[in-house]
Amino acid sequence: MGDAPDPTATLFQIDWNRHSAAQWWTMLDSCARPTLPQSPAYAAANAEVENGGADYGLIRFQGKPVGMTIVTQKRGFAGAANSSLYRGPLWIYDEIPAEMLKVALRQLRYRHRWWRGRPLTFHPELTDGPANRKILKDAGFRRVADGYTTLWLDLSPPLEALRANLRGKWRNQLTQAEKHGVEVIAATDDGQFEWLYENHASHMEAHNYRGPSPALLRALRQNTPAGQEPLLLIAHHAGAPVAGILLAVHGKSATYLVGWSGDAGRPVRAHNLLLWRAVEQLKSAGLRWLDLGGINAEAPGVASFKQGMGGETTTLVGGYV
Repeated sequence: MGDAPDPTATLFQIDWNRHSAAQWWTMLDSCARPTLPQSPAYAAANAEVENGGADYGLIRFQGKPVGMTIVTQKRGFAGAANSSLYRGPLWIYDEIPAEMLKVALRQLRYRHRWWRGRPLTFHPELTDGPANRKILKDAGFRRVADGYTTLWLDLSPPLEALRANLRGKWRNQLTQAEKHGVEVIAATDDGQFEWLYENHASHMEAHNYRGPSPALLRALRQNTPAGQEPLLLIAHHAGAPVAGILLAVHGKSATYLVGWSGDAGRPVRAHNLLLWRAVEQLKSAGLRWLDLGGINAEAPGVASFKQGMGGETTTLVGGYV
């Protein structure tokens, strides 16, 4: 019943759940452009909040590690595990040849067939286009959803070049924040994190949108090892906190998770200064990438603000089963 394993799969091997947490973080550090959902901290946090689990797969080609993937689970009807692989697998190398990628994806597909009790929803970290859609189709996947669009900011150029690459309006607003005397602090106190969580939750409720829940944000922080702690920056003006942002750190990348600005923060352009200070700190810490998060037509103002930082817009290939 179902698909037989690919005969060429002997070239590839996926070792599941055989490595320590420390080895996983080392592996994540080796990946070219790691995503937050494929980090051990996010998988552990998600498992706590969703009362689920996670499987960790190290992908080898001819015995050599070439990539990694984390598949999370939620228990469904009659105890079946509904599995999700979001924004992975991750690869050590910038590009994997199409035929190699196809073989690896067939192995993932075979392991997660419905008749094996592991139905999989798959949102691969592959850019949209005919070639990648064909690879997924040839590997046995069926497309069921449009792809996620985000902005990646390359932090490798000098700060002067990064600032020059900001769009004119965004750069002018940054200058305004500096002239207004907005001060930014890096916060570490539990109470400061709770302050942002509470404002974030109120903002989601008032504007009827979904973002990471405070419970997930707390669990993410608790499951992050030393050296990869979330970065919380708070803007102060006239002696009071007026805005804040939270970023997750994972390998060579960081992800913009939460941003909140109050009535006193918007006129002084506090958010621009917060994100610019984040760029400075992440770059100083040796990170290569900042994932600015999703953009869509339903929130054109948010999309325009993020695009003002000059990043690379990337649309992924979509959701598959």
